[in-house]
Amino acid sequence: MMSEGDERFIVYPGEAEMFIQSMEAVKYEDFGLKKWFSYHGYLNKLNMQAVASARTKSDEFVKEFLVTYQKMPVLVYDLIMVELWKQNTFKILFNSKEEPSSAFPLYTIMYHELLLANLLETVTYHSDAVESFGDSVTDLCDWCYRALCHLVTQSGSEEEKSVYFELKTKVSESSNLEDLDRQYKVIEYEKGIKAITIVRHLLENCLNSDTGLPYSIGRRLLYKHDIPLVLCQLLEQTPWIIIGYNGSNKKRCRYIWHENGSWIQDDKSSCIIHKPEAQLWLCLFQILLANSSSLKYDFSVGHRRTALLKLRPLLTEIKLDVLPVLTELRRFLEYLSFNESYGKTDDKINMCLIEVMPEIYESIVSKYKNKWKKLSMLYREQTESHQGKEATRKAAIQWTETFSEEHLSQLFSSKLGDSCDNDHLYPAPRCPTCGEVASKRCSRCRQEWYCGRECQVKHWPRHKKACDLLTEAVSTEKSAK
Repeated sequence: MMSEGDERFIVYPGEAEMFIQSMEAVKYEDFGLKKWFSYHGYLNKLNMQAVASARTKSDEFVKEFLVTYQKMPVLVYDLIMVELWKQNTFKILFNSKEEPSSAFPLYTIMYHELLLANLLETVTYHSDAVESFGDSVTDLCDWCYRALCHLVTQSGSEEEKSVYFELKTKVSESSNLEDLDRQYKVIEYEKGIKAITIVRHLLENCLNSDTGLPYSIGRRLLYKHDIPLVLCQLLEQTPWIIIGYNGSNKKRCRYIWHENGSWIQDDKSSCIIHKPEAQLWLCLFQILLANSSSLKYDFSVGHRRTALLKLRPLLTEIKLDVLPVLTELRRFLEYLSFNESYGKTDDKINMCLIEVMPEIYESIVSKYKNKWKKLSMLYREQTESHQGKEATRKAAIQWTETFSEEHLSQLFSSKLGDSCDNDHLYPAPRCPTCGEVASKRCSRCRQEWYCGRECQVKHWPRHKKACDLLTEAVSTEKSAK
């Protein structure tokens, strides 16, 4: 039995400190093996603990240890590694059309990028964490830009967003490869939404005169990437709102993205401004009206001015009541509409004689140039070996332990199954079929939640493979003991 004090932790501070102190990114050659799964499992727990600490406003020791032992650059290095592995090695594996015996190892690698994004989203809220990135912050800026651009391209119309929503809810019965391709596209979409918050935290520090971040980072975001244009486009496209078909009655409904990764059917009680939209508005407010740095954004340029003025109809009275700072932003846009030269800056002010390059990205691309095919062959050989399959089996057990009821209860707002979840980072579990609050679990694996029997039966074809793997792994482990 756990004591009341123990229940506060998903991972103990001492254990977290030991892991973070020795933490280093796993090499590509070890992906899918025991070392990789062990690293992924610990990082999963650190992420859950960081979120739980932030939600309860308790000691954020995960963030403190990451800063103290200067491990923030390691997280960024890991993030770029997984991004490039997915773009190259996974594509080769997928195009080969050779079915893996299990989708679990490949899925954990794809999910790992989303896990890192979530951890960075949590810890970058603090200025000391952002300042401890060092030169790796350039790579993080570029990763965010790529993620946001992909989100823009995938949410240009309601039809395109509906395609994503169908992938999210689709039941794939044909092959592991098809299901992995579906998961790949879903994760690529959702990491873009995570990147919104990270960009906001970076901008908040870049445009603050008291920050320790290099001058070149703000210039890179504002001028090289022209991030305000991307933010304006996202506000118009609203990728966090999707019109999709209800799983139970096949009616078209409006769904809202929730930061726990689920899509919740919208109703009259939902907020007027959802978190991704609020973050985008605050980003623009920071750039245009709360910039205390010497770096200025020239919004008098034709295409920039046009993009900003398109936002005026979106600033409704209701939204101004929810976020009062937007009143000042609307006033600013109104003034901009009849003064074409307003906001013009001297280009010399924003000149940067020395520009920091994304060293992590460039070094990995250079090191593994023309080696991705060899890496894919090595990965397939290792994961399909007896040693690899055994590592997968043990990792599945570790997965069930990580997402145990005790750990999940630290993330949810109250008792599992409680519907009072609007103001918390992680709400009560939702049924994957209909999106309603779930209070019942799969009796075999104890990992998936449902609102009732009918939804569980509908979801079974999609859940069966994972359920069989987890159940078999736990059963084998018990027999071995």
